[in-house]
Amino acid sequence: MTGVRLTGGTVLAADGDTGTTDVTVRTGPSAGAAEAAGDVVDVTGQLVLPGLANAHDHLRSLLPATREAETMPLPAIIERAGAAGAAATAEHYRDLTAQGAARMVLSGVTSAIDHIYPVHVPGMIEAAAAGHDRVGLRASLAVGLMDSGHPAVLQDPSVTIDDVARIADDAVPADRLFLAPVSLRQSSPDVYRAAVSAADRLGMRLYTHVAESAAEVDACLAEHGMRPVELLHSLGFLRPGTVLVHCVHLDERERQLVADTGTAVAYCPSNHLRFAKGFAPIRDLIDRGVTVGLGIDGMVDGFTEIRQAVYAQAQAAGATGVLTSAEAFRMATTAAASLASGDRADPAADPTPGAWPDAVVASPNRLELQPVADPLWTLIHRMTGTDVTDVYIGGKAVVRDGQLTRVSHDEVAERAAAATAAIASAAGVDLRPGGEHAATPPGPAGQRASSR
Repeated sequence: MTGVRLTGGTVLAADGDTGTTDVTVRTGPSAGAAEAAGDVVDVTGQLVLPGLANAHDHLRSLLPATREAETMPLPAIIERAGAAGAAATAEHYRDLTAQGAARMVLSGVTSAIDHIYPVHVPGMIEAAAAGHDRVGLRASLAVGLMDSGHPAVLQDPSVTIDDVARIADDAVPADRLFLAPVSLRQSSPDVYRAAVSAADRLGMRLYTHVAESAAEVDACLAEHGMRPVELLHSLGFLRPGTVLVHCVHLDERERQLVADTGTAVAYCPSNHLRFAKGFAPIRDLIDRGVTVGLGIDGMVDGFTEIRQAVYAQAQAAGATGVLTSAEAFRMATTAAASLASGDRADPAADPTPGAWPDAVVASPNRLELQPVADPLWTLIHRMTGTDVTDVYIGGKAVVRDGQLTRVSHDEVAERAAAATAAIASAAGVDLRPGGEHAATPPGPAGQRASSR
């Protein structure tokens, strides 16, 4: 099969327009509708939409969430994650990434930026890429650089940069790799400088968490005399192709710096609500011309993020309709895909009638969804990832009738469960009902990295 043509469905374009035109899913960037039409699939009565894109996530859940985390502050969560990371192997990364990738495609996400760290064990980056490939997710890797945290997971950033350069266009296409200092909590200005220098040398893009909390802003002002985004700008980090994740706490100057430099933003509304981080100024950033894509960031699915973006921005402004459903849908499709590809003209970021790179088929036929007067409104405000039936990436079905096509559900689940159990045991976390759910750290946080 060279591709697929989907016929008879209600088509939702990335701009929110609806129609009944056939959609062909091409096999490559240069493939046209004729090449992509190897198989014809009747999707009458279903919705056909561009693949959702996830602009920010960490697709390895090293330890399962528990109620204990509901009151755990972000620094404590980071501390616990460090303990789990110290216990992880490259094989664990592969199997847990496959589970995360499966969660993505089963809920209609066809491309994602996977922020991966720590990468202190040789082969971890390639293992994550293998996990994506096992399921068929089109993934970009934002490889974390950090020089502060658990000693057991630290690696000299120059070693990580060399690892990224080595795998470029081998395990992962170079244009799908980011150099990604983790955050100003875990990466010093020297790490950001090194990332900028390496990005210039290697032709790669940049990625980081920033302005995530008021405490981060206060700490940056106290230590550097500048707010976080101002600091990154002074280091040369802001530029076209750079993605800043979160951007919750930006002042007027920082917002304009992001816009003037062509820097993009990944917005994770459910994560911001979950951790009480605040409301990112998304309406203002979009009005200034900033490209904003939606990120799932460990939450439920892309459908949830679309409606949470609409609701959160309304709550922040005290008025409904501040961010429209159509705008939020673009943020989850073409905008987020452009962050992953780095090219707003990239075909994966601009699905045009006749030949799409990816497509998702979702059923609006559940009783509780009826009647469907406005398909886009129903998709965004009522449907979930469980309504997805089929997913096509690059002309190939990776989900059919709600089932993975490249690997069995049971195999993915069993491998991931075994990896989780091994990590929990090594990290001293009791996962039994009523257990302590508390990690025993391998060492004190806050130490700086040394060479491997």
